[in-house]
This record gives sequence, C-alpha cells and structure tokens, in this order.
Amino acid sequence: MEVNVDDRNIVGILLKTERLRQGKSQKEVCCNICVPSYLSKIEHGAVCADTKLLAMLFLRLGIVYETDDTVLAEWEKQIKSWFYCLHYNLERKPLYEKLKTNEAKLSCSIYAVDWLLIRAFEEDETAMDLLAGLESHMNVVQQAYLKLLCCYYGRTKEQSESVRFCREASDVLNNSFAFGWLCQMFFVTGDYFSIHEMEQRMTAAAIEEGNTYALADYYLLNGSAYACVNMERMMMVNYERGMRLLQNTGWQKELASCYYNIGATYISLKKYDLALEYLEKAEWEESNRISILHKKAVACIRIGKKDTAKMFLSKMRDLLDQTGNALEADLLKYEEAVMECEEGFLDDPKYLELLERLIKAIERELHFGHLYFYRDVMISACKRQRKYKTALEFEEKISSHIKI
Repeated sequence: MEVNVDDRNIVGILLKTERLRQGKSQKEVCCNICVPSYLSKIEHGAVCADTKLLAMLFLRLGIVYETDDTVLAEWEKQIKSWFYCLHYNLERKPLYEKLKTNEAKLSCSIYAVDWLLIRAFEEDETAMDLLAGLESHMNVVQQAYLKLLCCYYGRTKEQSESVRFCREASDVLNNSFAFGWLCQMFFVTGDYFSIHEMEQRMTAAAIEEGNTYALADYYLLNGSAYACVNMERMMMVNYERGMRLLQNTGWQKELASCYYNIGATYISLKKYDLALEYLEKAEWEESNRISILHKKAVACIRIGKKDTAKMFLSKMRDLLDQTGNALEADLLKYEEAVMECEEGFLDDPKYLELLERLIKAIERELHFGHLYFYRDVMISACKRQRKYKTALEFEEKISSHIKI
C-alpha cells in the first residue's frame, strides 16, 4: 500500500471512521504500533506516516482500502445520483440499496464520509454518531449536509442554533434544496415573515435548477405560514400555486397536508362547512389521521353537530390509545374538544386550566400554528372568567411571536 502526501486526510478519515465505528480508543488501536499522540496526528492528516506502520494500523482495524479506479468511479456515479434524487425528491431507495451491498468496502474508501451522510439521510441515526466525530475531516459541502442533519435529528442546543446551521448550509450549498430546509426551520420557529422574504431567492433557484418539487414545496410551506395566522387570501394564493405544480405528478400525496391546513384555517375563520369539505379531502393521509379527526370534531361541535363530533372523538381516542407514545399535546387536544361538547364550558375553571396545560404542551412539542389555533377560545375563556391579565399575556405572546 502506497500513501501519497495528498492522501493523508483520506487515510486519517478511514482510520478514525473505522475506529469510531468499532468503538475503540486510540490507545487500543495503536498498542505496540505507535503512541496515541502519533495516531491522532495521522487521523488529522498532520503527518505522512510510514506505509508499513499504516499497514499495521489498517490490519488492526480490518481495513481493506479500495483503490480500483473502475470501482471507485462507479461508486462516485451512484453517490452523485443519490444526492441528485435527494435534491429533486425522486425515488432513491433502489440506489441506496445498491450502495448498501458494498457498505463494508465503501466504509473503507475515499467515500466513507459521503456514505455516512447518505446513511444519515436514510434515517440511520447511528451514522450521526460517527459523523459527529468526523466534522474536522470534512470538506465544506459535507459539513453543510451535516449541519442540516443536525437540525433534522435534533442535535442542536436550541432553535436559534438550528436556524443558524440552516443558514450556513444554505450559503454553502446555495440551492433550492438547502433553501427549502431553511424555510422549514423558519416555519418551525414561527418566523413566517422570513419565509415570505425567501420567495425571490427560493423561486429563482428552483426555476434555474428545474426543481419542480422544491418550487411547489416552497409555495405549500408559504401557504401554511399564512394559514397559521388565518390569512385566507394569501394562504389560498400560495396553496393553489403549489397544488397546480404538483398535479399530474407522483407527488400528489403532498396535497393532503394542504387540505388539512386549509380546513384548520377555515375552522378559525368560522367557515365550518368549508373546513369539513377540505378536511374530507385530507382524509386519505394516514400519518395525519389523529389531527384530521380532531379538526373534524371541532368543526362539528361549533356548528352544533355534537353527536357527529363525538363519533370523530371516539375514533381519535382509539388511535391515541393504539399509538402508545402519543404526544401530550394531542392527548390534551382530545380532552379540550371533549370539554367543548359540554354546555357552558367557557365558564368552567377546569376548562381554562386544561387550556393552559395544552398551551404549554404545544410550545414544547409542536409549531406555532397549533398555538394560534387556540387563540380565540383561550381569550374567550379568560374574559368569561375575568382572567383579563391571563388573556392579555397570551395575546402579547401571540402578537410578539408573529413577524408578518
């Protein structure tokens, strides 16, 4: 095995990646070969080690370094294709499975870090633990992908750090894929104004790249941002743009969340028949079934169809029980809807107490739009029970959070 000066970092990455994967310390790996401090220098590309010494280290870790140009070229092609599919939201599972058949060799090649990034994007959280120890070995593009993944897996200390990570990744990748992640982070933090401000940058990038999905996804997200604060006209303008882009494509399933958000917004706007119409269209989205049943129940309660509402609530309760690890916010939403079925619920101190618990759970577990949904009923209950200070504090919380 010959190692050139330019290959130092590759050798270091391979040694450190495999050592971390096996859960071994530097001392374990280099015992009777070299001192730990020298291994550390090798791992960081600070020295050009003797090939015999490297051969012993590789042997100790069971590394067979792939050098066949034909094999490497094929892997490079497959990896590029996988990232292309990631950016354009195309089917990438077959590519992943094909790469996975060579996992052992990929892990001991110049594509070791790229393979770990792919694994992490494919929901393999164990890859994140390895990536965390390799950041100093990565190029700027790999570091940008890692920052996005840190946000996805909740590896950031707080939401402001997640926003910063997404901004930094967007500045490096400078494409609609990264801009979309940044917009999603704005949405999670309730910074809807920043989503609107991204329109020119996002649409220009998506159109230049020909990325139909990214463009549609932006309009749908922007529509959701308007939906969260009950701005009906702008909500529908953006949703309609996104839905037209997705019609006759393989992404029509994405429309279910649009119909749900439109339905939830119409409940807040007291247009209950329209709300039920759109919630019915969202019905085939199984992953959102609990939320759909909840909104249908609330809409029916508020038009006086309490028997129908109780039927939806019964189904919601069954699903919550089946889930086993349901969010506290969803459990409290169920309890709140049950109480809404009772006469004079706004005057009941227990109802206001329940709402306050629900608000805290939403702040912990969900995004701001869920909080805004309870704005009117929270303020109404506070006023009915002469809790004017609580009403004012909640209104200030809502108002200060909205940047729109």
